[in-house]
Formats: sequence, structure tokens, C-alpha cells
Amino acid sequence: MYYRLAAIKCGPIAMNQTSKPVYRFGPFRYDSGQRLLFREDEMVPLAPKVTATLRVLLERHGSVVEKTELMRQVWPDTTVEEIGLARNISQLRKALGDESETGKYIETLPKRGYRFVGEVTLASDSQAANAKPVWMRRLMLAALILCVVLGVVYWQFYRPSRYLSSGREIASIAVVPFECLSPELDCGAFPHGLTELLAMRLSQRENLHVLSPSTVYSYQRARLSMAFMARLLGIDVVLEGTIQRTGDRVRITARLVDVHSAKLVWSDRFDYPVDQLAAAQERAAQEISAQVGAHLEVHGRPSPAQP
Repeated sequence: MYYRLAAIKCGPIAMNQTSKPVYRFGPFRYDSGQRLLFREDEMVPLAPKVTATLRVLLERHGSVVEKTELMRQVWPDTTVEEIGLARNISQLRKALGDESETGKYIETLPKRGYRFVGEVTLASDSQAANAKPVWMRRLMLAALILCVVLGVVYWQFYRPSRYLSSGREIASIAVVPFECLSPELDCGAFPHGLTELLAMRLSQRENLHVLSPSTVYSYQRARLSMAFMARLLGIDVVLEGTIQRTGDRVRITARLVDVHSAKLVWSDRFDYPVDQLAAAQERAAQEISAQVGAHLEVHGRPSPAQP
């Protein structure tokens, strides 16, 4: 019987020694084990007696703590005046950003005492230690969002299409509107028409995948570089060039550029009568697409297996 009573008396003491509650209210966390106050993950510096005042109010949250009782708990071996308690309450309110007499955390009851009125949740110190800090939760959320974005980009741009072959000999190409260097030419319609004709003729070749001209225009309107567009969309080479008038001829210079190395793969120039621009578009598209297609077919074909 004696040992049973001893166990009953010692049980709560052992529990109190091992379980030290953590009080949470608003953005604050008071760890009674460490006797420290935190805002999010940053420690709020408080004097020891101010911290003790907060501890008593939190332990009795929702109930009025008389001034005499509060002073006895904070200064158990010392006799102090009420001015000392008032000073503690003032510093505590300032630390909590709650300096009004009817604040959301500490309420003053004139001639009686104080009451902690903020909503408080309790957790053990072990639970608080296992809880992930705010910065870690934000980092994990950012990593999750990044994974989703990368997944969408892969699904949209890099996943093999069911309509196209995935053989190694297939090259992907984007036709960039040629730059018009002669204002006297129709610098709107002529480069646009040439781009459309080039894309059409190149798409008819079996060894090429051609990016839609409308997609190229969209990236240009968004002021994104062609190099970025090509890398994002998995393009191998970009066909670009210039258009200018030289006397009674219109000169078209075409360049094939490797996206990954920025190396000039192929380049040539073509001259046509300036008074036959429509015919010049057709002939240029035919000749340029033939040379580009043949060049990529030769240099893009995989090497034969060694015996």
C-alpha cells in the first residue's frame, strides 16, 4: 500500500519533468523548457522576469491572474512594488506588438490583475522539435512547385510525339524570320512570306521536324531569345538570315546555326531580280530548303556501326 501511494504521488512529478509544454499563439511560440519566446523562427529577446511574467499568464490563459499572485509567482523571494509588474507587462506588450490596454493578447483588469486572452494551443517540446520550421516548409513548397513546372515543361515540349518518328536521324529545326536590311523592300510581307514557304518546304522532307512558324512568332512577341526558345523546345538547329537590296537584285543570305554550340553549320547567299519578289520568294524557299535538308541529312545521319 505504501509503494502504491508513492507511485501515485511521484507519477505527476515525473510527467511534469519530462513533458514541458510549448505554447503557440499568433506568430509566437513560447518554449517553457528553454524559457524562450520565438516569433516564427526568430528568438524574441526578453528579460528573465518579463519571460516569467509571460509564463504565468500563459499557464493561466483565459483566467484572471491577480496582481498579488502574479508578483508572487514572478518574484517568489522578493517583495516588489506594482510598478515593477506594470513595467514587465509594458515590455511584454511591446515585444508582442500588443501595446493597447485591451489588446488581443493581454487584457488589463483595473485594480485586479491581467488575463491572457489570445488563442493558445499547446504542444509538447518533442512535438515542437519535430515540427518543421517555416523556412523549411517554404523550401519544400518551392521545390514541389519547381518539380511540377519542370514536369509540365517536359510533358509539353520534350515528351516524344505520337505523330513523329523518334529515330536518331531526325533533326529539329526552327525557321526564324529573316532580317530585312533594306527599308525600300516590303520588310513586312516579304520576310513573312519567305518564312512560311521555308517552313512548308522543309516540313515536306522526311529527315526534318520543323517548328511551327506561329510558335516562333509567339516567342518573338514575348521578346524571348531564339536561343532560349530553341533550348526550351528541344530544337537542334535554327535557320536565320538577312534580306537586302543590292542594285537591281535582292540578296538573301541564309545561315544554319547549331543551337547547342552556337556554331555556324552552313551559310550561303542567293541573288534574284528585285522586280520579281514573288518569284524570288518561291525560288529562295526551294533552293534554301533543298540545301539545308541535304546538309542535315548528310551530317545528321548516324555513323554506321563498326564491324
